[in-house]
Amino acid sequence: MKASVIRALASALGLPSWQVRWDRQVGLDMNFGPPRMKVREPRKAAGTSERVKKLFARRLVMLRGSHWLVLYPGRWRLELLDGLIVRDTSSPKKLDMATARLGGEKLTGLTIDPRTGTTVFYFDLGARLIARASSKGGDASEQELWSVHVNGRYVSIYAGGQYAFGATSAATTETMPINGSEVLVIAKSPAVRRALADTLRRAAF
Repeated sequence: MKASVIRALASALGLPSWQVRWDRQVGLDMNFGPPRMKVREPRKAAGTSERVKKLFARRLVMLRGSHWLVLYPGRWRLELLDGLIVRDTSSPKKLDMATARLGGEKLTGLTIDPRTGTTVFYFDLGARLIARASSKGGDASEQELWSVHVNGRYVSIYAGGQYAFGATSAATTETMPINGSEVLVIAKSPAVRRALADTLRRAAF
């Protein structure tokens, strides 16, 4: 993975999450960093549900942070320190509780498996957010697991150990292999890096 991509991901570390939202068809999304107004003009959304097509046909004015993280439907699980675990098939009540509790936690690190794209996001108050391939929806290796948008650019991670990086206005997406034989660790500090490395070592046994 290119150093510029790692820097873009690392720039979200230490920022508190806010406006954490879930939707069974859109996925889980949240913002980090200072808010700003964003206007999304109407556009066509091919290959999605009628509900999503109607949503994209409207002009949408929203608040966005400096970093916007999106995890796609069927490919995420949220684990909170108090033991609450939810995924997009959980009840609306549990999903509302979990996303409300995640709000305000700071992202301190993430790990990415270069073979599968499986990613774990770690937060300072104990929450973990896992993105991995779904058994549904065709070829798992082509599934987009998550993406983060930063200052007009994006990083997308795919289940087959691929990633994409470029301008959000780009018409096409070219993927590249993450590469590497070990799990990639991106951390806020050396102490967090050591803690994540220890977690990975324990998980390997």
